[in-house]
Amino acid sequence: MGKKRSKKDAVEAVGGTGQASDALAESAASGSRRHPGRTLILLLVALTLALVLSEGLRSKVLDLMFGAEEEFDYSSTTTPSTPAPAGVAGD
Repeated sequence: MGKKRSKKDAVEAVGGTGQASDALAESAASGSRRHPGRTLILLLVALTLALVLSEGLRSKVLDLMFGAEEEFDYSSTTTPSTPAPAGVAGD
């Protein structure tokens, strides 16, 4: 009789485990359906914080949006005018 009892307990335990996993999967699926915007809001907050706190990331995003900045050396083609002598007042 002890053998039949332990077999019955084992079958019930396996069945209970299956029911528990089904219940957990169902609650997880229904939980994500109730608040689909919550994940999006959390992602936007995390992205905003990352952009505010990381200068490198911010520069990469700006480069992607507006193109990389062109660095150039400016060289003047005009010659500077001669300054007025120190003792002469300008009119």
